[in-house]
Amino acid sequence: MKQGNCVQSLGNRLWNTSPGSLSRAMSRRYRNWRARPAWYTVRAGPLAGAQLLLTRAEKGSWEDMIEGTFDSFFYEELPKHAELKGAVCWDIGAHIGYHSLAFAALGAEVVAFEPNEHNAKVLRMHLEKNPALGRRIRHLALALADHDGEMTFVQSSDMSGASSGSHLETGCEPLKVYPGFDRVGVPVAQIDTLIEARSEKRPAILKIDVEGAEALVLRGGIGLLTSHKPLILMEVHHIRLLLEVQELLLRCGYRIKLLDPDHATPSRCFIMAQAHASTLSVPQ
Repeated sequence: MKQGNCVQSLGNRLWNTSPGSLSRAMSRRYRNWRARPAWYTVRAGPLAGAQLLLTRAEKGSWEDMIEGTFDSFFYEELPKHAELKGAVCWDIGAHIGYHSLAFAALGAEVVAFEPNEHNAKVLRMHLEKNPALGRRIRHLALALADHDGEMTFVQSSDMSGASSGSHLETGCEPLKVYPGFDRVGVPVAQIDTLIEARSEKRPAILKIDVEGAEALVLRGGIGLLTSHKPLILMEVHHIRLLLEVQELLLRCGYRIKLLDPDHATPSRCFIMAQAHASTLSVPQ
């Protein structure tokens, strides 16, 4: 087709397109452009200067990560209760590694547990892009639970939509369930098994964000919780699950503090658990 005919054809298509259709098409192209991941430099906080590969979403935490304010209450609370320099920290449900990198930046030796293959791919890219921090972080593609073996894992491959989260199918399903998640088998292990049989160092700090499997993780670490009582930073994803987690931790000798109470909802809240002076019985 000749150039003049191409221009005329394009003009005819635009002329015959309704304003609504044109607006929707332009909106789709804009969303697709925004959905492309790009590297950003963190502006402040413990990760200031680090490079993160993030997707711009209409809603989400990517802006907080760039600003260095993502879950900032963790880093406001931590110095009051723990020294991260030289400490072993387990990031259970590491997602794309923001907290793993932040803990490493504060001097910790980090084990990042992330079985979602799509999140893990970005996590590994972050370790490579930030080698000074990446050298302090070891990724294990494991889910932690209350037994060893394999479990069904519900995961998302969508790194640009509402959620790239994931959860163990036998956990307490989050109140907000996203469509289009896949079910895959993933290896699982107990905290106590990793320490006793696989010679992992005992962590001084546990950060847990496992979308409803919080109680499973804790049950698999009863030995560690009762004998060494690491500091625990946890996101709890269901109001019913909070009661279960609270009972278990209290019986293991912990006291619990609600973090960021102004933003707590029935579907999630953040807590810190720290060793209590009194001695309580071990849950069966």
